[in-house]
Amino acid sequence: MDYLEEENTKVPVPLPVYLPVNYEVRDADYFLLKEAGQDFMRNSSMQTHTQPLVILRASRQPVINASYGSLSTEQPVPRDLVQGVQLFNAPGAFTFNWKIQSFVLTPKVFSSKPQVRVLFYVAGREWGSWSAGPAGRLPCVTVYAFWQTQEVRGSCALGGDQATCMAELLPLPGWFAAGGDSRERQDGSSGNPVELYYQAWPSVGGTCRSPEVGRWGGSGQQKQYLPVTPMQRIGSVRLLQVPKGMATLLRLKLGNAIVIRTSSKPLRKTDIATFSILMAASAQLVNFTLR
Repeated sequence: MDYLEEENTKVPVPLPVYLPVNYEVRDADYFLLKEAGQDFMRNSSMQTHTQPLVILRASRQPVINASYGSLSTEQPVPRDLVQGVQLFNAPGAFTFNWKIQSFVLTPKVFSSKPQVRVLFYVAGREWGSWSAGPAGRLPCVTVYAFWQTQEVRGSCALGGDQATCMAELLPLPGWFAAGGDSRERQDGSSGNPVELYYQAWPSVGGTCRSPEVGRWGGSGQQKQYLPVTPMQRIGSVRLLQVPKGMATLLRLKLGNAIVIRTSSKPLRKTDIATFSILMAASAQLVNFTLR
């Protein structure tokens, strides 16, 4: 027993009561977490206990089991916490809590090549048992780019052996202009920030139509309902204005292994040129000659 010394008087301070509960999550890979700087008194009760956890991959709806000595109880994890909108009949190779992940391929976009690219892939599947299957089984994805009050979008259909796709969209020319905010005008090198979001919905016969088109006809009559995921934020990209007269980069592709990149500006005999040579990681070339 600890003691608190105050004015030469020792007063006994009882240790907090801790309920030793054991947790187990069935039908899923998971981690039990411990919060950094967790309040020691948070679980000092014989009636309640809090345990944060992360569910990584689930074969079916997970069930949490809590036991204390010979006593135990269990309860399924609410479906909406581990499973999103059901866009299609997922094959057996997909886990219960599969989801769509995104990766921005162009964090900086220049006005000389105004193209935003976002890669999408399905996370949560057994690679050994996965096959592409018939076309049109995987959902479609639409990327939305917002700047001020304007919007552009681009779509793609997940598919192939890797269950991936790349969505492309073209920002409007005015988006590259100097920002309206005084802070943005002072630092033009940072570019204009554009926010990216995405939604997913089932493909119709292997094609991607806007979900608004599939839900309503021209006469206002409701058609087949298409489930759509909530709009989710991907991140942001920076749009940079290339000054007029500045030379752009020229790319020369040699087969499927080598890309040579240099300035498109005409060179004089006294100029010094820089060439960047990019080689694919899968290239089998040992050496080559550049003339």
